[in-house]
Amino acid sequence: MVIETQQEYQSLVDNIRGKDVVIVIVHEDYRKHPAESSIVSATLQYDDNIVDIVFSHSESLGEDLDISLLSSAKRFWTDSAKEFYHITGFTNVYDASLLCHLNKIKLEDITRPYIFEHIYELNHNEFSMNKIVPLVKVLEYSRNKLSKIAKHKIPVDRGFIKYNQALITLAKLEKPGLKLQRGKFDAVFKNGYGYSNYNILTTTGRPSNTFRGINFGALNKNDGTRAQIISRFDKGMLVEFDYDAFHLRILAKLLKYNIPTDISLHQYFADNVYNSSYDDSKKISWQILYGDVKVSKDDNPFFYKIKEMASSLYNHFKIHKQFKTHIYKRKFASSIILEANKNKVLNYFIQSYETEQNIETIKKVQKYLEPRSTNMILYTYDSFLFDLDRTEGLRTVLELKEILQGGSFPVKIKAGLGYGSMKDITERVNGHK
Repeated sequence: MVIETQQEYQSLVDNIRGKDVVIVIVHEDYRKHPAESSIVSATLQYDDNIVDIVFSHSESLGEDLDISLLSSAKRFWTDSAKEFYHITGFTNVYDASLLCHLNKIKLEDITRPYIFEHIYELNHNEFSMNKIVPLVKVLEYSRNKLSKIAKHKIPVDRGFIKYNQALITLAKLEKPGLKLQRGKFDAVFKNGYGYSNYNILTTTGRPSNTFRGINFGALNKNDGTRAQIISRFDKGMLVEFDYDAFHLRILAKLLKYNIPTDISLHQYFADNVYNSSYDDSKKISWQILYGDVKVSKDDNPFFYKIKEMASSLYNHFKIHKQFKTHIYKRKFASSIILEANKNKVLNYFIQSYETEQNIETIKKVQKYLEPRSTNMILYTYDSFLFDLDRTEGLRTVLELKEILQGGSFPVKIKAGLGYGSMKDITERVNGHK
């Protein structure tokens, strides 16, 4: 059944009220980030019924159907919770791709009919082409995707629920976009803003970030690319917070080991443990952390405790064939960590803790920024980039600093009118405590 009229649509809204619904949405162009897209159609299944809804297509009747009315459903299952959030604004959604990923089940990828790519090739500069792809092909594609999602009925656990919530947190982070000058990104982003695309369906759960070949978290620092990212505000600037020795401080927090927060940890070890330069201190620490370098309890008690923890974690993993992450209790089984050894298990454990810690921090930041104009616009493992509305004052920077530090993770701070011209302002900010 294809729904195009208000009367049919209202009947559907009533029928799905309070029910679980499997849904596939088609937005206006797959070359376009869903954060800047509108919906074309939706195919959904409830009970034993499958229906198609046409919201905006050249072959539709043109009635203005309000997608917000679909919120009458209890919960949606879809293949991308982030895309679904961007298009609908709904957060009552479970991501079937994530569930399959966590359970080592392959969710079959459905290839779009060739007509999509053909129309894209004919219209290089128009980014709403799904509205003119023949409707029968649009619905054929979405129904095929729906059938693959609907067949996976797997019980959910706490790990899935927490990582599913993380997807919505990351979608909210993507939503504001990054303000761009005209130039190097024009082939992908047409409207003056670029968008991240965080993917947590990775081996360790640590998000990657690429959209159509662009990774805003790994831009070249020397070719002028970063200079393309500027503030959206007339009175604005970009502010970046970087954690100091993040992994080592995570381990110190886990071990309840007292380390200084008023000095770079690498510098502290250089001066008090290694008698080395700052750069050599970093190298030595990573060699000890992930290598077979032995340390003594007397000479290096911090790393001695880390080695003890790594051995205990690995022994647990060998016995139980899995470990659970520290915060979200996601299971990492031996089927995921192949050819496991002590250092590899420790690496998975630290990266998962880093990711989950960061997600919880981002949630706090987003709540703080809700009534403000300032936006968080980029997250890359141990750094966070903000587009600051300077009319909100230094107080906003100071309060963001406190949220990010959380009492255990000191940050360095840079600021500039563009991402390519950031200057260290850590001492200036710390002087306003």
